[in-house]
Amino acid sequence: SYWRSLPACYMSLAFALASATAALMHATSVSRQCAVGRASSARLVEAAPPPGFVWATDDGADAGRPAAGGPDWGGDLAAEARIAVRCVQRAMQLCQALACDMRVVDSEASGKEMDECDVTAGVSFIKAGDSTPVTAADFAIQGLISQELGRAFPADRFMGEEDAGDLREDAALRSLALRLSSQYGGEPDEAAFLASVDRGLEPPRGTGERCWVLDPIDGTKGFMTGQNYVVGLALVDGDGEALVGVMGVPAEEEVPPIMAAVRGHGLTWWRAGGDAPVEQEAAPRPAWADGGAAPPWLISPQRAFAECQPFGAAHPPSEVCCGAMIKYFYVAAGRAAGFVQYEEQLKSWDHACGLICVEEAGGSASDCEGGRVAFPGRTFRVEGGVVCCSRWASEEVRRRLLGAATRR
Repeated sequence: SYWRSLPACYMSLAFALASATAALMHATSVSRQCAVGRASSARLVEAAPPPGFVWATDDGADAGRPAAGGPDWGGDLAAEARIAVRCVQRAMQLCQALACDMRVVDSEASGKEMDECDVTAGVSFIKAGDSTPVTAADFAIQGLISQELGRAFPADRFMGEEDAGDLREDAALRSLALRLSSQYGGEPDEAAFLASVDRGLEPPRGTGERCWVLDPIDGTKGFMTGQNYVVGLALVDGDGEALVGVMGVPAEEEVPPIMAAVRGHGLTWWRAGGDAPVEQEAAPRPAWADGGAAPPWLISPQRAFAECQPFGAAHPPSEVCCGAMIKYFYVAAGRAAGFVQYEEQLKSWDHACGLICVEEAGGSASDCEGGRVAFPGRTFRVEGGVVCCSRWASEEVRRRLLGAATRR
């Protein structure tokens, strides 16, 4: 053959070049897949404000906020907060492991929805009825965290977004989810794993018990398309008030990727590994708070801007994909002045940890009438929608956001 007729040195060079080319192509592919969400930091929209308009509070926005991250951080809920952080850390590591092995797709579907052609057999599928994706990682994380919390806090109830029905019908998906969960500390027994996933469906017991609320991946479309996604875990009391909230953003690069909040004890930042919060200076005053431009703000669903225009039609919201939690993260971090979830019937796992993180960062969160938002069950209802504001946002900004969320 042609290859046999070449001198040995030429053959070696040809194979070396081919190997190098293949390695480069593989590295590029893996780099893109492992960097899920890294390219999704949206440019926040800024525009000229009305004359004399004040976007931000005074520099004393932190006045009265509890010092977070000290040895006594968390108070009576310190153990719960630290275990919640540990759960989210493991979940983030699991996501990154799967991201390095799965293909990243370019979905043309709008919003949080995807098409069936965008999924990978044995790795992901589209939920019947709402066209949103689910991956093996969603199930693996729910099983893993359900088991961890069951061991640590056996008296607490657990609520998760997923159920194991689809796993039981898909052997390949079930096998991958079980392998991922057990790889990061989950029970290797299949029956025990499926039961731990289904534990997330337990209804309220009527005893005033606490409940852990998990969204294993909020913004699964972002996970699959190389954009942002969040692992979110909250603890709520018997009245549905959030006590602890932890959000992990694997793709985050500007700040530590995990924020953790405890009611009355402030917000702390954590790395993807490690058992102590990051010691860092107070977040700087964001550029939008210095005036001269309209504040960046967020809305979900994005199409609701046609009805909800707090700063007028000339000041549209920024676009940050994917899911509601990443928008709470942006507000708590000061990247956006506020966020309006312009829907009245909502799911607890999409919002519980985000609200407490915004509040413990010094911001505010309520319905459009300024009323308390509680999470009594898998779903909850609010007047107008959920409205949250950064600690840097002025009262005028909050008033406009609340007013725009009011249904007329």
